[in-house]
Amino acid sequence: MPRKSTTTSSLSSSTGSTAGSHQSLRQIVQQSLLQSVIQSSESSPHRSPNQWMVLVVDPESLRVISSSIGMYNLMEHHVSIVENLPKKRAPFRDQCVIYLIEPKEESVSQLIRDWTPCKERKGPLYGNAVFLYFLGRLDDELFRMIKECKELVKRIKVLKEVNLDFLTKDAQAFHFDMKDPSVYPELYLSRGENALQDAMMNKLVTVCATLNEYPHVRYPAKNKLCKQLAFLFQQKMNEFVGSNREWWYNGDGLHPNSERATLLLMDRKDDCLSPLIHEFTYEAMVNDLLPIDDDRITYESVNAGTAKEGSREATTKMDALLNDNDEVWVELRGKHIADVIQTLSNKIREIVDSSSGSALSKSSKANGKVLSLNQMAKALKALPEYREIMSKLSQHMQIAHQCMDAFGSQGLLELSELEQTLATGKTDEGRSPKLKQLLGQTVEAFRKQPNSLMRLRLLAIVIISQRGLGSESDLQKLLGEANLSSKELKALQNLEKLGCPLVQAKGADTKGKLIGFLKSKGVDSFVQAESESEYSSSRYVCLLKPILEQAASGKLSVDEYPSVMPLPDAEAVLGQSSSAAAKSVRKAASGTSKWQTQSSASSAGGKKKTSYSGRQIVFMAGGMCYSELRAAREVMNASGTDVVVGATRFISPENFLVDLNNLR
Repeated sequence: MPRKSTTTSSLSSSTGSTAGSHQSLRQIVQQSLLQSVIQSSESSPHRSPNQWMVLVVDPESLRVISSSIGMYNLMEHHVSIVENLPKKRAPFRDQCVIYLIEPKEESVSQLIRDWTPCKERKGPLYGNAVFLYFLGRLDDELFRMIKECKELVKRIKVLKEVNLDFLTKDAQAFHFDMKDPSVYPELYLSRGENALQDAMMNKLVTVCATLNEYPHVRYPAKNKLCKQLAFLFQQKMNEFVGSNREWWYNGDGLHPNSERATLLLMDRKDDCLSPLIHEFTYEAMVNDLLPIDDDRITYESVNAGTAKEGSREATTKMDALLNDNDEVWVELRGKHIADVIQTLSNKIREIVDSSSGSALSKSSKANGKVLSLNQMAKALKALPEYREIMSKLSQHMQIAHQCMDAFGSQGLLELSELEQTLATGKTDEGRSPKLKQLLGQTVEAFRKQPNSLMRLRLLAIVIISQRGLGSESDLQKLLGEANLSSKELKALQNLEKLGCPLVQAKGADTKGKLIGFLKSKGVDSFVQAESESEYSSSRYVCLLKPILEQAASGKLSVDEYPSVMPLPDAEAVLGQSSSAAAKSVRKAASGTSKWQTQSSASSAGGKKKTSYSGRQIVFMAGGMCYSELRAAREVMNASGTDVVVGATRFISPENFLVDLNNLR
């Protein structure tokens, strides 16, 4: 029973896809699932014509499917039902079965139990054709377990590794859903390689395999974790390329319209400020201020006609999915909340004022007032031909207003101005206030803020932006005013474990504070990288944006961000083409030492800059925040470079503080 590994190479070649016309990550995952798993099983000679199939998934693969494929797409290909592997299931003995599961012992054991005779079940659960697919690499021990189950083995018609061991956040973003409390301790307190790092890089290999990318790997020179991950990834990627001879990648010499991608490995601890700043773009606010689980949000929907004008409007709790299938969400998620409400109001008014409009249209024109939420709900009933789009616009208007309600009730207008001044070093008028003045404003903000989590965020912003307070007495005074719980205090203290001192060391050079620190990370243009937003509450730019801009233009310093293997210019000097490099990898034994691939920054030409148009992939260990996700979209739109970003998971400010608290 041989194992097979399938990637998107066959899919891309069959559909005429080239790197010059990149599909989005989500499109590639959807196509891979449909063609490599569903359609492949449907067209198998082992399945009778018109025979239905049961799709059995474990929790991880269910999330992979849910993030990219709808149930309707599955039913079109004779999938009658999707079943959860860990749960008790009814038998469908007249149907084939597709298993799509994670390559881990728990899922394999549950698979084997399905085909192990027992007293509670008479006969097998499913028919005699089993199509078995794994999200990632199946190790030898798990393969041995499967081979020992004779009832299963004799029914297996397909066994493949489909390399989809990750979740798509949106069209250009992915994550590994690593939420366990052990993640931060394993990342930042463990020495040397560990199981978490191994799992992360295995999953990252599946991302690159899915994208048909064999990337140049870069990392911040001063970050030991990123360097370690970079060499570990290169080793695993080499092993994958060496053992998959039919797999192709962009820039392999056979696809002239493409260039090799670049993978930049980043670390959350190099920018602890961005996850804490209050962001007022729509997506960031929803994830910061409202109850949301993955893409699902519960919001208060206004009931049309149940309240008189001027009185409190009755509401009902409603659920909504905020993802790429919602065109309004995709259009508005990166806009400032004020622009979101204005855009939605204009769209709704255009519909209400259309030729199909009702008396409500004339009324709103006459008084010139902005429609209330109750009026919008009434308009929805009055215009049945626009019901679907009006429902979507009304939904987002209500979600946006809930964001603004939280903005007002939590006093974020005044707080955000202080945060922006601390983060940028300047006020909205361009003045550079003294630290004593900023600390005084911080104390005033503490006294006005009843929410201790907000006080913790502000104090952390003060400390990180100043690279530590000037004295222990300053710290103790602020701690006394902040009045944090022991748990919150622990999270604050754990900033030091990420390299952010609470108090500056004696004799430390404090000139430049945060700006100097950011320049030390290789972002020479950070001072000029102020936001172009017209809103004073959005002056701060996350560290990742200028790095991405430099990477997209080929100007990212190879001294500050060296590569594991020589970059393109160095390859030309060495007379080694991308195609030749791939051939040497495929000839090498899969167990090649990672240290044999090492190349110093000097071999890449010292301060020489590189320029190439391949896809830019960025992975953030420790979690990526929503301002960084937005920045990646902005850089892609501005530069025309295909940018794909990913992380252990996407984090809200509260998520980051919880992760800090887990550093025990």
